[in-house]
Parts: sequence; C-alpha cells; structure tokens
Amino acid sequence: MQRDFCWLPQHNDKIRKNFEKRGSTRMRDMFTDLRKSGERPLWIGESVWAELNAAWGSVEYSRRRDQNRQNRASDVGGMGTSLHTGGSVPHTEHRRRLKEVLGREPTPVELHSHTHKRQEDQQWIDERARKAHEEYTRLRESQAAAGEGPSGGSVEYSEYRIWSQAVGGMQHGRVYGLGSQAQAYEGMTSSGSSFASPSQDPLYSQQISALQAELEQVRKAQTDWQVQIQAQIQMQMQVQQAQHNQLLDEMRKMKDQLSEKEVATGDDASTDSE
Repeated sequence: MQRDFCWLPQHNDKIRKNFEKRGSTRMRDMFTDLRKSGERPLWIGESVWAELNAAWGSVEYSRRRDQNRQNRASDVGGMGTSLHTGGSVPHTEHRRRLKEVLGREPTPVELHSHTHKRQEDQQWIDERARKAHEEYTRLRESQAAAGEGPSGGSVEYSEYRIWSQAVGGMQHGRVYGLGSQAQAYEGMTSSGSSFASPSQDPLYSQQISALQAELEQVRKAQTDWQVQIQAQIQMQMQVQQAQHNQLLDEMRKMKDQLSEKEVATGDDASTDSE
C-alpha cells in the first residue's frame, strides 16, 4: 500500500534528525544480528567481513560491550533496572494503538502507564516506574497550584516537559518511559502542538486541507499527463500502422506490375516464334 506523507517546512530539521536517528538504530541492530549469527550476507564483501570480525573479536570491543551491559543493568537513581511490559513491540506501535483507542495523541504519562503496568493486575512493573509516576504527579500538581499551566483553562500542561523533568530529562537521546518516542513528543512540544485531537485546532485543519488540495492537484496533473502520453503513443502507433499498410500496398502493386510485365514478355516471345 502506497502512503503519502506531508509536513510543514518548519519541521524539516526535526524530521531529518528523527529519520537519521532511526536509520542509525536499525543499522546498529542489523549488525548486532550479523555478529550473533556469524554468517556473512551477500551485500558484505569478504574483506570487509574479515575486518568486522577482527573488530568484534578485539579486546577493546569486548570491554565496551561488557561496560554497556553493566550500564543497562545498573541501578538508576536507586530505583532498580529499567523494565517494561511492552515486549518486542516498539513504543511507536504502542503509541499508535493508544491513539486509535483514545482518538487523540496519548500523553507521555499515558504511554508510560501503558507500557509499565502489568495487564493482569495493573500494578507497576518495578519501583522505578512507580516512583517516576509519583514524581510526575507531584510536579504536575505543584505547577497547577502555582498557576504555571497555559492560559485558557486547557488541560494540556506541557505534559512532555513535566514528565521529562520528573524522570531526569533526556539521556543518550531517550527519555525514560517513552522509548524512541521522546523525539516525537519533543517536536510536538516545541512546535506548540497539543495532545488534543487535531480536529480541534482550526489552523491545523486549514493547513491539512491546503496540503490535501495541493496533493490532489499534483495527482490530477499526473493523471492528465499520463492520458496525454497514452494518446500520443496511440496516435504514433496508428501513424506507423498506416505507413506499414501503405508500404505493403505499394509492394503488392509493384509485384502485380512485375507479374503483368512478365506475362506480356512471354506473349511477345510466343508471337515471334510463330
């Protein structure tokens, strides 16, 4: 299924950054799988594969891998290791599913609760998840009491910034509880987007309508161009067919003329012999 994606020009930098980050993550995961399997794929030459294996087998690489393993299993802030209930499903998919259920973008705390609570009893998966939620609730209530929320009575209190503050901010490009979606929430916050349904924002709806109209014009122009090309091709084929038929007619006429000439020559020869 073909999909079309449109965005406003001011989001180009963030979209490019997110694209490159995701590409880097996928490339890293792909080479990790190759290292574990030990099988050289067809797209990697033998010399490059030998260099990769030499790097993977070096003392420095083993030291860094062991250090990273210890970091992942370390006690973060006295709250234990980072666990979640999302399994192998990425946070991108969890966020999409929540959006379908809620009819709007899920807030960071909603995404965290969805991926850090057990389904059977709705209990937090670990102490870190519970304390993060409690700290977020405390900060949100204190900001609401101090009147630091946005004007107009909106229920959207810069959810991402409160959550980020509660869990210690972004570390290595990620915010605890949000997985790879931290950049997406950062973009919504910096661009002034709300977690409410986009249909509630008239300006957003107008921009979407304008982009859809522009896309429809492009599609119509493409369709008209294809029709013109097909008409030209069909006309050219008809001309070539007519020329071919004309050539065949001329060849038949020449053949008939030659046959008549041969017959006439034969008759003259018969008359002379008599």
